[in-house]
Amino acid sequence: MKRVIVSAPSREIETELWSAAEQAGFECDGEPLPQDLCSALFRDPDAMGVIRAANAGYAVATCREFRQADVKNVLFVLLDDAKWEDGCAGPILRAGADDVQPAPIHTDEFIARLKALARRGRYNDHLFIKMPGCTFDAETGVVAAGDKQSRLAPAEAKLLTTLALDPGRVYSKADLMDHIYGGEDEPEQKIIDVFVCKLRHKLLEMNDGLDVVRTVWGRGYQFEPKGFEPTFRHRVRVAR
Repeated sequence: MKRVIVSAPSREIETELWSAAEQAGFECDGEPLPQDLCSALFRDPDAMGVIRAANAGYAVATCREFRQADVKNVLFVLLDDAKWEDGCAGPILRAGADDVQPAPIHTDEFIARLKALARRGRYNDHLFIKMPGCTFDAETGVVAAGDKQSRLAPAEAKLLTTLALDPGRVYSKADLMDHIYGGEDEPEQKIIDVFVCKLRHKLLEMNDGLDVVRTVWGRGYQFEPKGFEPTFRHRVRVAR
């Protein structure tokens, strides 16, 4: 049985959502504080989170924080219809929500959407790329490690995202050129080596000396999500 955990601004709203989910056969629980909901979802990867948000800013921040904390559960956001306006769902979805609807929502539609989300399974977006010591937000281009942040250049961000989307694959320079430039105004392929070098410099410091971009000699580059000790460490290690 799928579990649904609800975070709502009042006990009345929480109970209403609980009751609707239970009608659909879901096991229900409530965590009024977002940090408690985040912890509960992390402990139960199969549970679905329902977030009743008073405004879009709160929804964006909450979903983003959950994804940065490596919460991969399905997140269903219900946004107060008084704050609903054209285009407001986009930023919330990009921040990691799986569905966004105005609230209050009709019980039948709420149940139908919960069941559809349950069939879909766990969140599988690569918006946030986890590395040994930091997280890359592909939406903003920012690498964050605690209080430290580093913004990647657009080409570096595309390079990292491309590699991280398929960590088992070795990408040739031609592959990476296509992903970064899309066949338009392409410079010489050696620019990829420059991008990799700059990306490594930024990530080595954030990952405490572990590299995540492996050179596969004669073939190209590969993403190593758990990182490894680079043999060229003495040449590129960023001074602290």
